[in-house]
Amino acid sequence: MLDQPGVFAYRDGVAVIQLVAFTIYLGFSFVLCWRHGFKRSEGWVILVTFSILRVLAACFQLATIKHPSRSVYGGALICQGIGLAPLTLLNIGLFGRLNKFVNMIRQRILSIISLASIAGIAMAIYGGIQSADSATLATNNLLKVSVIIFTACYLAFICLFLIFLRQRKAIPKAEQKLLVCFACCVPFMVVRFLFGILGTFDESLRSQFSVLAGNVTIFLCMAVLEEIFVVAFFVFTGMRLERLPPALRDDAKSEDPRGASELRSRE
Repeated sequence: MLDQPGVFAYRDGVAVIQLVAFTIYLGFSFVLCWRHGFKRSEGWVILVTFSILRVLAACFQLATIKHPSRSVYGGALICQGIGLAPLTLLNIGLFGRLNKFVNMIRQRILSIISLASIAGIAMAIYGGIQSADSATLATNNLLKVSVIIFTACYLAFICLFLIFLRQRKAIPKAEQKLLVCFACCVPFMVVRFLFGILGTFDESLRSQFSVLAGNVTIFLCMAVLEEIFVVAFFVFTGMRLERLPPALRDDAKSEDPRGASELRSRE
């Protein structure tokens, strides 16, 4: 059930939490992009995208207090719904950076995951528009497929994590904090995916797991806080990372990158 128009409700308070947290993260994300690069392959620009989406979602939600129109609710639903994609794609930069030091996987693998997520975004947007046009904000097959795609992409990242973990001794110590970051995020991401899966596929629980009309406490504890913690880990890790040496920053390819040797020599 949607909140009563003209009243600042519990859900609007959660939106304020999102707005404050992700406005701060947006500032940090620009600092990280300036420090490490604005290329999508570096991953930090995706943090900018995710922060903007969450700020917009919070603004749409707050706008429904005075303007509870279908288009405003639709904007909130779409911005909340496609957030899983950039949250998942943050790991593109993480594993792409690690791979520059050990060259264990083909770049094509990361590209395939990235393209799959983009396809998921397109489905989530179109599915969100269809859901917003329905009287009950019901889910649909496009939203289901998008959640499946995002989940599959994250499972692929878990597989990559296990591969890199087995070869962690070959990774410079200064870069191993990326593996720690991913490991710390996994429990929160599992809960976040569980929220999306239950709300999309389980008919009996859908009314409780809707981002706009479901149980607000569930939304806060299984989605909002998880996203805040995950981004906090990425921001904290990114601020502690050194800038890549030019030989690696420009995607230079060699059997033993000079940049990797340079970082190892500092340890």
